[in-house]
Amino acid sequence: MKSIGVIGPGAHFKKKIFPVLVKSNFFKLSGILRKNKIIKFKNIQNFSEDEFFKKNFDFVYISCPNILHEQFIIRSLNTGSHVICEKPFLVRNKNINRIMKIANKKNKLIFESFMYIYHPAFKFIKNAILKKKYGKLNYLISNFRFPSLEKKNNRYKNNEGAGFFYDSACYLVSLENILFKKKASNKIIKQKIINNVDLRGNIFINSDECCRFYFWGEGQNYSNKIEIFFEKATIHIDKFFSKNENEIIVADIHTTKKKSIEFKKVNQFEQMFDQIKKNYKKKTFQTFHSNMIKKQLNLMLKLI
Repeated sequence: MKSIGVIGPGAHFKKKIFPVLVKSNFFKLSGILRKNKIIKFKNIQNFSEDEFFKKNFDFVYISCPNILHEQFIIRSLNTGSHVICEKPFLVRNKNINRIMKIANKKNKLIFESFMYIYHPAFKFIKNAILKKKYGKLNYLISNFRFPSLEKKNNRYKNNEGAGFFYDSACYLVSLENILFKKKASNKIIKQKIINNVDLRGNIFINSDECCRFYFWGEGQNYSNKIEIFFEKATIHIDKFFSKNENEIIVADIHTTKKKSIEFKKVNQFEQMFDQIKKNYKKKTFQTFHSNMIKKQLNLMLKLI
């Protein structure tokens, strides 16, 4: 089994990642970086920062506030660990080339955690667009919106979470990164910013491929979905980005009549870790994810 250390085991880690790791037959959850207080997980030891990086874990999973990702990514790579990091991988591009150089030299994987792309619903959408099954793509609408959070949440702290653009719009930007290849000819971004923290906004992107409308942020009704308007059909999928493993996800397809495709229940986090398990040593896999990280970061920085 491969040891994995965790930095930042907050609510998301406890709910989504911990259950996957504890039943894995490949990853062994071997330590947690402790900052100010003991973090209680059964039979898993806490370490100070110096102790943690002396353990030379095979993998490090980073789920701490966004601003802190960079320093822990670099330190993890330098101690010989593969790095799996929650989105956004970085919030600035100052050290991206340095990080990629270290990863390449040490033959280590750097991986940005966008779990939704491992769900069959995403694969269905990607194939529908690339293979033009329903004709020309006219426009796409997608959102990731949710009610206001507790004010102590680090996303409201510009020096920790770096706002909501990086937290929720990054999902929408990843669609741009994965599905659309041509440079956009026209971009319009509107944001609501209070106390130097972006709260919510919308993005309009126009290119030869199609028009895209993205809506994101807090202080709204919860919604994460995608609607795609083709020449011959319209497709709607609710819970497109985030969903529970026991949820039935459905694609509603409207042509001359409506039909629905029901996807099998899967844990998209399990699917993501399974892909890492199978491919982390492959240079092509490492290079692909390094390039995707850099493209995602550059696109985020152009849009914000």
